[in-house]
Amino acid sequence: MSRKKAQENLGFMPHINGLRALAILAVVLYHLNEELCPCGYFGVDIFLLLTGYLLFSRDLSPARLPELRYGAYLLRKIWRLGPPVLVVGCPLALAGAWLLQPDLYEMLVQTLGYCALGLSNEYVARSGDYFNPATQDNPLMHFWYVGLTVQLYILIPLLALVMRRLNVWIRHAVLGCVGICSLALSVFLQYGEDWPGMLPYVTPLLDIFPPYYSLFTRLWEPLLAMLLVPWCTLPKRPGWPAWAGMLLVLIPMYGLETGSACVYPVLLGAMLLLRYGQSGTMGRLLSWQPMQQLGSVSFSLYIVHWPIFALWDYVTFDKESVAGAVALFALSVLLAWLLWRGVESRCMQWFRSFSPRTAAWLLPAVLVPIAFLCALPVYCVEVQRALPNAMDEETMQYSHPILSGRATEKELQGFPRAAFQHTPLLEGSDKQAPVSFLLLGDSHAWHLHYGMDKCLRTRGGLRGLYLNNSCVPAWDCFMELQGGNARWNRQKGELLLKWLQSRPDIRCVIISNYWHLRFCMGSLRDWNLRRIPREDIRTHLENGLLETCRRLTMMGKKVIVVRDTPFWPRSTNHVNRFLRHELLGLDYPLPEQTPAQHAAACATEEAFMRQVRESGLATCVSLSPALSVQGTYPLRREGKFLYRDTNHLSRYGSELAASLLLEHVERILAPSSK
Repeated sequence: MSRKKAQENLGFMPHINGLRALAILAVVLYHLNEELCPCGYFGVDIFLLLTGYLLFSRDLSPARLPELRYGAYLLRKIWRLGPPVLVVGCPLALAGAWLLQPDLYEMLVQTLGYCALGLSNEYVARSGDYFNPATQDNPLMHFWYVGLTVQLYILIPLLALVMRRLNVWIRHAVLGCVGICSLALSVFLQYGEDWPGMLPYVTPLLDIFPPYYSLFTRLWEPLLAMLLVPWCTLPKRPGWPAWAGMLLVLIPMYGLETGSACVYPVLLGAMLLLRYGQSGTMGRLLSWQPMQQLGSVSFSLYIVHWPIFALWDYVTFDKESVAGAVALFALSVLLAWLLWRGVESRCMQWFRSFSPRTAAWLLPAVLVPIAFLCALPVYCVEVQRALPNAMDEETMQYSHPILSGRATEKELQGFPRAAFQHTPLLEGSDKQAPVSFLLLGDSHAWHLHYGMDKCLRTRGGLRGLYLNNSCVPAWDCFMELQGGNARWNRQKGELLLKWLQSRPDIRCVIISNYWHLRFCMGSLRDWNLRRIPREDIRTHLENGLLETCRRLTMMGKKVIVVRDTPFWPRSTNHVNRFLRHELLGLDYPLPEQTPAQHAAACATEEAFMRQVRESGLATCVSLSPALSVQGTYPLRREGKFLYRDTNHLSRYGSELAASLLLEHVERILAPSSK
């Protein structure tokens, strides 16, 4: 049977294939360079809409639903997705044992293992967030979408089958209510923190339903397509709505800054293209042969493009040139075509070549062992040490695990847990010493947390708390920390200040998130959620830090503002580059930063730091003296790394910096303790 004839028998619609091409092109361009398509990840939302449309127009249509066999349907879908995913994922898992650093390799194999179980979206959501630079190194990070798709294929047909004896309008009404609940949950989790009184309810739910990944917050998108099926049977006149739909898709993707609210016009535009894009000039554009070819390989292109981009960045650490970007894109399309031709287009042939019983057992018999094998490098120490990429203890000195663990309710004394995603961690293990200081920071303060904890466990006589993913309480702007999948706003700040007011035993507050002043965050908005002009961001941040110091001083707290380490900011992560190139057998000399280079990096903040010191509101502590060697700032000393990466200190460097910081803390607390 010819390809054209097969497409006709399947009810092939060229404009849907063209819309697939548009969606995958947006995703690939975003991953290649986000400036090429700032909201390109909305292509995934279009894929979810198309998934729902094809479900309700074919398998779940009123004519086919009564005869749908749920087990055979699921098996067919898994055979459709499984082979391409395994052909890409398994070789990467094998090669990664030689090429990837241990922590990144663990992330890769866990993603593959959870994908085999249909849960990769939940794993990726909890391994660092889609926009986190650490997660972006994972060559299989994009497999989160495969897990979400599997869950959609399981849940939506099941709901429809349970209600198949009901009237079609009642069934659609119930599914519509499910979609409305899903949309309400998604909106509530994304914006509920801005509503007075909702903060304690939003934060716990974020841990259960990650908005970008969760089946329950994305279910409304495929269910939205249910409205399209009867709408698309009406006469398709005139053609201008198709052009309006194309503009609604392209403008938010290419012309607007990142923001989840932009997805609503994109989905409306995709619906208009589904409804009116089948004929006329738009129909010819979407049916253009290159668009059809790209749409046909869209799933294979989605599967192969991200490992190519991620592994290239893993080796080079540099932004691609125009020629390099074109080469990576061309290589992705070529490999996608090979995967489509050799695997994806043959999946159903293989499926039909087996008996139903064999087909039902064969794929699970492969997936379950893969999930088991992927767990071994994560949970079995013997396997970790036997892998080719295993590092010796000296090289692993750049890592920093938690020592003391989470604080108990006795140490917290009413800390507003419900408002924060993270519970404060202990600093020090001397139970005879009271909790007397609080270290405020986000992931960039982990290096201090480890060293402070280690030093205090050795010395004794002092204990404190460290609150991760926190910001200065009195920032006068709304801050979205995408890397930590958390938001910082006025409500959280006021709750934290109120708690500190009730804790006279906490006499010193250390602020170690001053790194925010080193760059301009695009996610900063004022309290009305209007974007702050880039030239005004610094003023907002500085005013927030000063106000925090004032309010803490009025409470009788001593405040320490910690200046960043010498190698922040840097465009290149030198430590990871050194480790990766050493693993790959490539030479990479470690740099040293001179005092002049360090002074130039800190010059932009010097005037404000002087203002803080002269105001008497805080003590400014620079960590640089603890990390210098004969006047320079190296990345490695005495065979040990001073840095985990160029944003965080290593265990060794953390202890050196914490020892210096503790001298100031003990000096500040000593007069009050007598």
